[in-house]
Amino acid sequence: MKKISSLLLVIFTLPAISCGQVITPAPTGTPAAVLPSATLTATYTPRPTFTLMPMTPVPTLTPTATPTPILYTVKPGDTLLAIAAQFDVPVRSIQEANGIVDPHRLQLGQVLIIPVPPDEAAESSPPTPTPLPLEVQKVSFQRTPLEGLWALGEVYNPGTEPVTNVFVQVTLLDEEGQTLAVEGNHLQLDVLPSRQAVAFAVHFTDPPVRFAQYQVLVLSSVPYTPEMGYHFDLLVSDVHGEVLSATTYRVTGQLRNVGDSDAVHIRVLVTGYDGRGRVVAVRQAPLDVTILRSAAVTPFQVDLIMRDSPVVTYSVRAQGQLPP
Repeated sequence: MKKISSLLLVIFTLPAISCGQVITPAPTGTPAAVLPSATLTATYTPRPTFTLMPMTPVPTLTPTATPTPILYTVKPGDTLLAIAAQFDVPVRSIQEANGIVDPHRLQLGQVLIIPVPPDEAAESSPPTPTPLPLEVQKVSFQRTPLEGLWALGEVYNPGTEPVTNVFVQVTLLDEEGQTLAVEGNHLQLDVLPSRQAVAFAVHFTDPPVRFAQYQVLVLSSVPYTPEMGYHFDLLVSDVHGEVLSATTYRVTGQLRNVGDSDAVHIRVLVTGYDGRGRVVAVRQAPLDVTILRSAAVTPFQVDLIMRDSPVVTYSVRAQGQLPP
């Protein structure tokens, strides 16, 4: 396994690679290095939206020590129910630990994190060292008439080691600090590399009409190990952004596998930021291939939906898995 890195290519006159850097987009057909980002802002006509009350963020939670989990590789004929019975843990616990939405869609060679039952965790010794706190940043709330409310933001890893299965919980509160609604979700990429940030998107289908403050907590994370089999040698290049309408911003580019191994289950994440640096759009780009061979290239395209705020800058990150 090579050293973990998320590779990002920014279009300038000469190619340049920078981990975690954001791209300042420009209108259609103009290289991003020619026109300032203010040009994009001027072309955006915001729609009438609901005005939120001022929100005061509550300090984020510092993750506590967790026992080292069990790793299990999915084999032919495995089901989530059988795996849960084998390790004597609830199916729901395995789903939550791995971000599995459909329990019937396991992948051969997929590495599952089997959470340690509470009684065994209490007896385990020594415990895993407490990780450095993960930092929540760039939070915004985007409301739409049909979709409800989206809480968007990023989690930054200031530590020296990558983590995975990061779960974020967002709580909406009134003026007196009373809870109005609570929702949560995993990050948009499975692994959060060292000194990088990955976006989250938490959806409230039936949000309160208004709220006064909010709280964003990182409830859990697991140390990443090479046995989990992720592929990080993916290079994003030839990136271009263009405004399609008042609500749509399109990002296109190329993804190259610069590693020695093939990559499967690839996810390309595009994150859009407004003029204040807040996350205002998040989406994964569908690919035309199911496996990307070593040294191969494939195009990607993703349309960011601009809800309450225009996209002024964006970042592109990619991760995959090693084939079984």
